[in-house]
Amino acid sequence: MMGEFYDWQIPGTWAEIYDAIFIPSMIGTWSPLMAELVGLRPGERVLDVACGTGDWTRCAAERVGMQGRVVGLDVSPEMLDVARQKNGAATIEWREGSADALPFPDAAFDVVCCQLGLMFFPDRVAALAEMRRVLAPGGRLALMVWGRMAQCPGQSAVAAAWARHLGVEASAGFHRQHILSDPAQVHALIVATGYQQIEVHTALGVMRFPTAAHLVKGYAAMMSLQVSRVVAEALIGDVTEMLADYAGPDGLVYPIEAVLATARK
Repeated sequence: MMGEFYDWQIPGTWAEIYDAIFIPSMIGTWSPLMAELVGLRPGERVLDVACGTGDWTRCAAERVGMQGRVVGLDVSPEMLDVARQKNGAATIEWREGSADALPFPDAAFDVVCCQLGLMFFPDRVAALAEMRRVLAPGGRLALMVWGRMAQCPGQSAVAAAWARHLGVEASAGFHRQHILSDPAQVHALIVATGYQQIEVHTALGVMRFPTAAHLVKGYAAMMSLQVSRVVAEALIGDVTEMLADYAGPDGLVYPIEAVLATARK
């Protein structure tokens, strides 16, 4: 039966594929910016909520040094398995847990960061309240979510292709990534949980993939998408056509908008 499905030719678990394809292409360039935004200093105690495979966590560890403490927390054991394998020489503690019930005492951290996790939490207010609880007085919060889908040609193209060939429900996950795209909505969530000195703004980043096919295959393999060769080639063809204006000698390069926020306890 499996032989009937198209082979996306990207091996690994979904977390390994996410780390290999999407961290370098979509996410990794934001980590240093987030570290600068929150002003990490040597010796600080840092918590990365929804750390995934730990790209920002490792960036934070480099900034705070051996005298600091860095904890990466994620609800997914698969993500944490990849994070632990990549830990290297950095002194990082990896913990499995939920953002709305953080397994830490009050005032345990100087900085809490949540990069590209808030939009997926079932109870965002509870999660932000928990982040505030574990911050020391005057501690800093940094958040990042994706901005408007209209400002991300790649996401828009993939979502449209998925909807056309697999049904609207199949494309819902791409739209969900942009559910907190309104800076005013993000600001209101932070206000509702009692933070001070709140600043929210948008920023444009750049996504880079070798080809549009690479983008499609990465998503499909990560989702364990089982389709025929005809459907697979239609997905690749549609996305390639929709993103033709962004393809060039440096590969596929397109913009994406993010909403960035900082606040203090």
